[in-house]
Amino acid sequence: MRLSRGAVSPVLIATTVQLVVALTMASIQVAAPTIAHSLTLDVHWIGPFVALCYAVAMPVSLLAGGIVLRQGAVRGGQICLISAGAGALLFATGWLPAMLLSAVGYGIAVGLSVPACSQLIARHADSRELPLAMSLGQSGMTLGRLVTGLAVPGLVLLTGWSGTLIAWALLAAAIALLLERWRPELDPRSPRFHKVARRSLVEPLAMIRDNPDLRRLTFAAIVFASAQLSLVVYLVAYMHDVAGLSLIVAGFGFALAQSAGIANRFLLGGIATASGRPRLLLSGLGFAMAAALTGAAALSPGWPTALVLLGAAVLGSVAMSWNGLLFAEVIRAAGVRHAATATGAVSFVTFIGLATGPALFGGLLALGFSYAHGFLAFAAAVAVAGAVVMPKLRVAPEAT
Repeated sequence: MRLSRGAVSPVLIATTVQLVVALTMASIQVAAPTIAHSLTLDVHWIGPFVALCYAVAMPVSLLAGGIVLRQGAVRGGQICLISAGAGALLFATGWLPAMLLSAVGYGIAVGLSVPACSQLIARHADSRELPLAMSLGQSGMTLGRLVTGLAVPGLVLLTGWSGTLIAWALLAAAIALLLERWRPELDPRSPRFHKVARRSLVEPLAMIRDNPDLRRLTFAAIVFASAQLSLVVYLVAYMHDVAGLSLIVAGFGFALAQSAGIANRFLLGGIATASGRPRLLLSGLGFAMAAALTGAAALSPGWPTALVLLGAAVLGSVAMSWNGLLFAEVIRAAGVRHAATATGAVSFVTFIGLATGPALFGGLLALGFSYAHGFLAFAAAVAVAGAVVMPKLRVAPEAT
């Protein structure tokens, strides 16, 4: 299944914007030990810093709908890039107040990126190809984190951590300028889009409250996001502590999981577009995620390394591939005119899942429960989410 000609540029722009935003922010996480050593900080500072970035992103995501509808989706992408670049430059100074202030730039970029990219794709992709277009467009963050893990360690050795961040900031600025070429074409002024832009901070959440379909999708987004980030945070430690893999092999398993997640996004987007049943596929993905997490709970030290790595790939393929399908359904439920506002509101609630999921998993471990108990708990939660978003079966009326 191919994208229509009009959807190609919006999807490429959306993917690029999110990829570059991820590069600027994830580089700090990858280089955290080096940064901590050079500034004589405790390496655990990275957790509160990332939390601060998401704390800024949450209100931005609620305001994003109005910003995007007034300024345009491409302009929103440019704001994301400039904000992320500014955050990288501030952090690169190595001055603690500036490093803390960089969280504002990163938060704006993260909070605005999904609504801006979603509105851009929703306005230019056909409704039938929306699952594929969103799956491709929402892959930028994951691709960016994957590229960061592969490229940043070497770049830090060559240019230092501050030089790496400056390089990404320059890249972000260059792409923001380049996007001006497409802005007149992809951001046409349209009163029917602008008149719905006057929204308060609470009104986007009211959209979820008043739309039963959006409520179901939002619940699934919270649960899926919690499970995904818990997996991201604890998968390497789980393979190392329980399966006995070395950190290098466990890190390779983590890369396999992310790669499988990216590949499955593309596959599921194509299947959903070709079949016309994206909601059924999203529901099935929830059940598949539950099955994979249940299988992960059975991991033991006696498992062969190849089987552990295969399990990591399977787990990543289902736990890291839901975003595009879910946000396509959010746009379908809210309507194209409200794409930025609805995806911003769902993103706001999703950030809560991103913040609470790893904390709940860590809390179980702190209380003396095992990794297996944590995976089983999340398996139950994602199974419920899969059931919640399951489409209603249509029964043909009996002939009279």
